[in-house]
Amino acid sequence: MPQTFATFFEKYCVLSKEAQSSLNTIATPLQLPKNEIILRQGQICRHIYWVIQGAARMYYYHDGKEVTNEFFFDRDVIADMQSLYAKKQSYFNIQLLEDCQLLAIKYSDLEKLYTQYHTIESAGRFIAIECFLEESERNRSFQMYTAKERYMRLLTQYPNILNRVSLGHIASYIGVSQIQLSRIRAQLVP
Repeated sequence: MPQTFATFFEKYCVLSKEAQSSLNTIATPLQLPKNEIILRQGQICRHIYWVIQGAARMYYYHDGKEVTNEFFFDRDVIADMQSLYAKKQSYFNIQLLEDCQLLAIKYSDLEKLYTQYHTIESAGRFIAIECFLEESERNRSFQMYTAKERYMRLLTQYPNILNRVSLGHIASYIGVSQIQLSRIRAQLVP
């Protein structure tokens, strides 16, 4: 079965053929190169992307340094949800870490489908809740876990991350310097 936005939404509910067709009609397939920025700080997020294949990160600047806030991999949704829903300028940049195959939907087109199809609206609500819970867990991790524990949880969540993401991005994601990450990694070597 080809990868479509409808197949992604069906993870959350069963869609009629008409709803599937409507979702797929508003989706645009994209092939974008590594390092492409698909959202810049200060822009309003107007699209939702579904990663068919590839990796990306969301980051911001703090004291002149890039701080990775989130990673996205195959079958993940990419968007700055706060900017998307509030229609406010984003605090983040979203950068592709690999050549990516994506599907893009303009959020205003999706909102129109919400009014036509209750199942699509329900799936959208579940997706929003899932994104909120992931962000909430990330915030909680800085309060409840050590850097080493955050690193271990990241490796558990994304077992192949070390093959796909630079150690610098990983260090900033768990809130440490690259030197501190090297020490954490050295402690884990048997």
